[in-house]
Amino acid sequence: MTLRTTLSPGQTLDILGIAADDRPEALELLEAPVRPGVERVLAHLATRLGSADDSNPELGTEEVPVTEMDWLGAMMRFTPEVLAWHAGRGIPEAVSHATLADFGRNMSINRRVHNRFGMDTYKWLNHVYSGRIYQLGRLQYLIHQPSADIPGVGEGEWILGVHIPEGGGLGQAEVAGSLALAADFFAAHFADKPVRTANCESWLLDPYLSANIDPASNIAKFAALFTPYGTPRDEPSDAVYFTFRTRSMENLAQLPRATALQRIVLERIDAGGAWQLGFGYLALPG
Repeated sequence: MTLRTTLSPGQTLDILGIAADDRPEALELLEAPVRPGVERVLAHLATRLGSADDSNPELGTEEVPVTEMDWLGAMMRFTPEVLAWHAGRGIPEAVSHATLADFGRNMSINRRVHNRFGMDTYKWLNHVYSGRIYQLGRLQYLIHQPSADIPGVGEGEWILGVHIPEGGGLGQAEVAGSLALAADFFAAHFADKPVRTANCESWLLDPYLSANIDPASNIAKFAALFTPYGTPRDEPSDAVYFTFRTRSMENLAQLPRATALQRIVLERIDAGGAWQLGFGYLALPG
């Protein structure tokens, strides 16, 4: 497929927020000849951009395998297309750049977790490259139609999924400011998909955490913004991964217990408990 060439390789890496440790390999990947696997991902990204498709398909076949590096190379090449689509919606450049910087953020996390270049969470970036998620202040918002019943949300209604990117706390002022930005942003740029509700699916909404953490803490106050719905689902490794950035559930005794949150996470597992994904919703500011 023919792609826009409005960015130099260096500009692409800057916009994506790729850190110095990852830039040499990212640049090599971006400038490499386009493999069949990259072509397949590019076609997928072109189809998804601006669509309501929420799938993360396996694109590879025995004849045309699609690797992690194919995904990353294709996404970097597709960045000008996303920027152009944003511009067509009137989305400010600063919001576009803040949103696309999730690419570099996830790449940096991958290096910390696995000590290598790459991104094992690349499928999460499908949301960024489909034009469905935006960083507005402290939080990210995914415009979507929920698959589960949420009180007060009608069938086919659009809502905002709240996500917490790495890189800061959850101070009340920051969270409130971000929610206000989201209400205004989506009303202005997605008037065809009106939203009035946000939901969050996170281990931070596990009822056990709310019952055991200091109620004056920012995490407790964040969780209290959401009205619970549905039944929490066991996701034993989420709390460990997002607290310690390790996917291993082995050698937990070696992990630090310097903060109250670290102690709560590990002590529950020590006692034989399993962390859960909690579900909550709130009304967006009017």
